[in-house]
Amino acid sequence: MSAHRTDFVVRRSVDSSPNCDVVLQGPQFLGEKIVYMLSPNSPEIVFKQRFNPSDVAERSYYDDNDICLFMHIPKTAGTSVGKALQASFDVFHSVAWTHVGKSFRAKTKKALYARTRSAQRQVLMGHFSWIEVQYWKNQELPIKLATIIRDPLARFVSNYNYNCSSSHPLNGQFRERFPNMEAYARQLESDHQLNVMIGAFYSFDHALELLCKYYTFIGVTEHLGASLDHLRLSHGFENNVVEYRENTASRPTAVADVSDAVRNIVLERSHNDIRLHKLIMSFYS
Repeated sequence: MSAHRTDFVVRRSVDSSPNCDVVLQGPQFLGEKIVYMLSPNSPEIVFKQRFNPSDVAERSYYDDNDICLFMHIPKTAGTSVGKALQASFDVFHSVAWTHVGKSFRAKTKKALYARTRSAQRQVLMGHFSWIEVQYWKNQELPIKLATIIRDPLARFVSNYNYNCSSSHPLNGQFRERFPNMEAYARQLESDHQLNVMIGAFYSFDHALELLCKYYTFIGVTEHLGASLDHLRLSHGFENNVVEYRENTASRPTAVADVSDAVRNIVLERSHNDIRLHKLIMSFYS
């Protein structure tokens, strides 16, 4: 190795063990390869152990008197998942999409009161976010969150299509505000899905730590059937959690037809969402 050269490129790949291959690239290294050990407490390792179906034992998150908060991020197969949850939990509480905060608190109080009276498995599902979950945190209630995520670009396009369609009651107002997809892309917040799930975070490792602290299930739309099967096994449901088809907008713009301008904006603002999605997708590949 040349004494005067210190620059190098590290390529890391985490597999099922904490051993990681590091390839030092460049003429000064002559293809040398070393192996180092990731700490068993590494955020990626801990995250994998908590959410990878192959690492989670059956009934790991079973509780016969739990209240699951299922966060429905728009256009992540929520209709399909909602039907599956209704068939699996004893009680299904739907949080209204209008006046979300008020509805969320009302359904929370109803579920908590029912829990004091008898053992039953309950789920709250709706378009609430980490902002609403603060009610549970401030009251020192046991937080058990779950959600489904999706490829950021595909989710963005699907959400735009839906808001423009007649299926959305406010489609006219939406079209006036966003006359085209690029206008809608320019108002997209950074890492939309993670911000909905956990609020602010200062690094990707910090995001993983927060997800491990508050969530027991994170699935992916692209492997919905396998995700729901993992939910069934890890949370101890007796019956199959069935995948349903979700309605989509008619004649939607396909991801392949998205302009480079829109694509670049969405990808630029979804750096950590993309990392999270790729990580969880690797669990099901």
